[in-house]
Amino acid sequence: MVLYHCMRKGSLVDVAEAAREAVERIPYGLLLARLGQESTARFRRSLRPLNLGAQQFIVLKQLQTMGPTSQTGLADALGIDYSNMANVTADLCDRGVMNRRRDEADRRRYVLELTEEGEQLLADADLMLGEGEEEMLSVLSETEREQLREILRRMADALQLCPESGSEAEACAEVASEPE
Repeated sequence: MVLYHCMRKGSLVDVAEAAREAVERIPYGLLLARLGQESTARFRRSLRPLNLGAQQFIVLKQLQTMGPTSQTGLADALGIDYSNMANVTADLCDRGVMNRRRDEADRRRYVLELTEEGEQLLADADLMLGEGEEEMLSVLSETEREQLREILRRMADALQLCPESGSEAEACAEVASEPE
């Protein structure tokens, strides 16, 4: 309504000013939600050529961080249900990117570890994800990127979304468990 009124009054400066004010009034939550949707979509699109889902990537990335570990330990670190973890790890083992073997100290447990193929897949995924991030962040200078990272980190810490202690991947478990 404001834009229409300014257009009727005349000046392009008035129209531009009204448009700028209208844009500036977009709530933070809406901007963050839209950026989150776009970031998630780019994340998933980046992984698609590798035939890798978000949850699979997060499981592999966490395993890379932890090193050889039990299947239940990995599930606990990511907040993933044990039966879901069993399905994900079975798929990843079938692909040859992860090995699952019985723990020699406790035959009831499975120990998971990345294969060389898994390490290469993660390296490829990291490159593709980096390209997607670069597209989103290309409008920012290096200084602005660091400022954005710091602001987002403070907000995430205040909301306990991505605790610095432990794995940041744990905070992403909710995103990873969403349907692809």
